[in-house]
Amino acid sequence: MKKTTKNKMPDRNASASANGWAFQVGAGIKLMLENVKAFTALKMEGKNDDIEITLPEGKIYAQAKSVTVMGNQNTAAENLKNSLATLSDDVTEDSNPVKLIYITNILNPISSAKASPFYDRYDTSYDYSILPVEDKQKIKNLVGDDFPLELLQIHVVKFFGEGKNKFDSIKEYIRKFVKDALGDSSLCEDLFDKWYRLFSLNCTDKPKEVMSFDMKKKEIMYPVIVLAIEPPISIDEFQQVSDYDDYDEIATQYRDLVNQRTLEYDFSSAFLGEYMSKKSMLMAGSRSQFKYDFVNKNWQEYEESFNQINDPEIREAVVKMTLLTLIVRASKLEKIRTAANII
Repeated sequence: MKKTTKNKMPDRNASASANGWAFQVGAGIKLMLENVKAFTALKMEGKNDDIEITLPEGKIYAQAKSVTVMGNQNTAAENLKNSLATLSDDVTEDSNPVKLIYITNILNPISSAKASPFYDRYDTSYDYSILPVEDKQKIKNLVGDDFPLELLQIHVVKFFGEGKNKFDSIKEYIRKFVKDALGDSSLCEDLFDKWYRLFSLNCTDKPKEVMSFDMKKKEIMYPVIVLAIEPPISIDEFQQVSDYDDYDEIATQYRDLVNQRTLEYDFSSAFLGEYMSKKSMLMAGSRSQFKYDFVNKNWQEYEESFNQINDPEIREAVVKMTLLTLIVRASKLEKIRTAANII
């Protein structure tokens, strides 16, 4: 295999469009969920349309290229050429590729000149080994002799329309996952919204050259955990930590803030880590009331994250609701960990 230095790669970015990044995000979600039990991290870089999925045995490298108009074959050959060139750069002595994927919404990704009866539907993937002889030869002509063709796959995804409609095919993968993980496929739209915000955070307002996403599995799966138990906590639970007399006001007016804080990985993991550490030192028989005692004793340590609430009485109530929500959820999440194989 040829040895290549990653930071010397030529810039093969085909477009700086928002649609290109949106497609890359959708493609990343699809490939991630196809490997949901095995993957440990996901990385995307807008500059070269890269998707990198880490598995225990190696890495999946993928290139994502899209068009905005269904049936547009004009850039198929050029996109294939650029994608294979970048995938070739991913094959180094120490990169350990287990799959090399070209993923696109072009129905026949091999040719700009004609439609192929072989590529007759969207949402399909093809191993190199089953491609027609003519298409195999086109690919061979674009890569070096040391390119591991046995690792190459081509994925064709339907991705057209306006707004969130273009993600309909991607949502089918999410729908199946939430059905397995949460037993409720109706939560698909909520999880899509949470993942899209997470994947695009601080990216959509930047040039494509600096768009990036790099997270571990636990961070990516955290929004799934949030969906497991819809906040806020019950009024009975709330009254164990707060004497604020208008539960409905807090639950309704500050629902988004509670959701936002519980979605913040650093905030929630720090709090739950401290809570579980203290709880582990207790005798089993003394644990039933501990969550309430812990929130009542420690809520002020987390008050700073709620400074946008001016009224101190309301702020205290919202902080306590948030912290107790985190604790209640944490005790009911084992089946999600099983579905995604989160260790």
